[in-house]
Amino acid sequence: MQRAAIYLCLLLFLLGAFSRCAQIVAPTGGPKDTIAPRLTATVPPDSSLHFTAKKISLTFDEYVQLQNLQEQMIVTPYPKHQPVVTSKLQNIAISIKDTLQPNTTYTINLGSAVQDINEGNPAEDFQYVFSTGDYLDSLQISGRLFDAATGKTDSNVVVMLYTRTDDDSVVLREKPVYYTRSKSGGRFRLRNLPHGTYRVFALKDANNDLQYNDSTEAIAFLNDSLRLDHSDSLDLYLFKEKEAVPAPDTSEAAKKDTLTYSVALDEGKQELHNPLYIRFSRPLQQYDSSGVTLLEDTLLRPVTPVFSLDDSTHKTLSVDWKWKEEMPYRLLLKAGFATDTGGLKPPKADTLSFTTKGASDYGSLILHFTHADTAHPYVLQLVQEDKVVKAAPLTGKDWKMENLKPGSYNVRVLEDDNRNGVWDRGRYYGEKKQPERVIPLQPDFNVRANWDNDFPGLLWITDPQPADSTAAGTDSTAAGR
Repeated sequence: MQRAAIYLCLLLFLLGAFSRCAQIVAPTGGPKDTIAPRLTATVPPDSSLHFTAKKISLTFDEYVQLQNLQEQMIVTPYPKHQPVVTSKLQNIAISIKDTLQPNTTYTINLGSAVQDINEGNPAEDFQYVFSTGDYLDSLQISGRLFDAATGKTDSNVVVMLYTRTDDDSVVLREKPVYYTRSKSGGRFRLRNLPHGTYRVFALKDANNDLQYNDSTEAIAFLNDSLRLDHSDSLDLYLFKEKEAVPAPDTSEAAKKDTLTYSVALDEGKQELHNPLYIRFSRPLQQYDSSGVTLLEDTLLRPVTPVFSLDDSTHKTLSVDWKWKEEMPYRLLLKAGFATDTGGLKPPKADTLSFTTKGASDYGSLILHFTHADTAHPYVLQLVQEDKVVKAAPLTGKDWKMENLKPGSYNVRVLEDDNRNGVWDRGRYYGEKKQPERVIPLQPDFNVRANWDNDFPGLLWITDPQPADSTAAGTDSTAAGR
């Protein structure tokens, strides 16, 4: 009896221990899948010659889906009828609807449209190549796309080749025969090109129609046709022939039947070396300078500033005066001193008091270059938030700009071909003029107030990095011999 009691106690102890240790834990599911679908079979095989099939079957090692196919797919030469691409389980089917040309290399590039179903991992730059002739064409063109006005590289730009070289309007009226899109770093590459002569264009194709039909779209072009006898590399510089017209202001303030305005001050103070800007809610038809009075110092002495209305939007009135540092001013605005294009006027008079900044609120930037080609008309531009705030020509190895607001500045080198001090856009219609080039210097330069900010030993850069012959882009194979 005593032994049975001992066994019972031991059993109860073991049961209690197991109940405390046997905690139920949810399964973790393993590590996240980050591997892209892998192609395991193709029918007909990739890179086939004497191709006559109407359907292509692609099999992957996992279930796949198609995402953003219309934006991703590139077929070259550009077909009259795009192929139909469908997915089911582990298979992608491509049905060819176009009549294939003889002795021609074709590429069907699906970009990153092929993805696994579970995690959406894409098979990047997936393409299938075939030829209806005896061989695959093997030449290529690679390079980079730059924004001519800023010198920055530009991605998702369409690079287009045309085989018609005797028609300047071909880019306006026809689809390209071969094309691709630039990727990060502005890099692009067209592969499997045949020997031949091409017109080369690039387009920031806002409406995705592969044609230059809007002069506010950014375009780049080579002046002359390119004879391709071996693989080549090149840089293209994008520009807009015209700036887009700003969209109408639909804000609640603009919808009201009143003309409002604000005065641009920096923490209540006026910049010493800039005009005073009065910004309106609507474009002005006219203004009455006699309705604006500027009073200087504590004695409120009237002065005579120069007025000007901006040329583009007509929404900013400049009041320019040789400001004295740390001086109080008063601006008197009469009722109705300005009239917008709808006949509206400010209904009430207004008085604004402000003080100017002091000289110690500004700093200077001094750049010393190891060498500089002053025989060319270079202008250095100081840029903040993608806007040129100051600019001056380079006349030697040393360059200085004074009276700068504290902050970080990017410096760009403008190749000022016509010596007018500003960047000039190009033109394709008519004269076919290339834009002036701008090349950014790295890194940015920090300016402190009341300080000569000196940067010695800078290398002089007059060209962007050379186009990489191994540049990666959305590959596009082109054809036709």
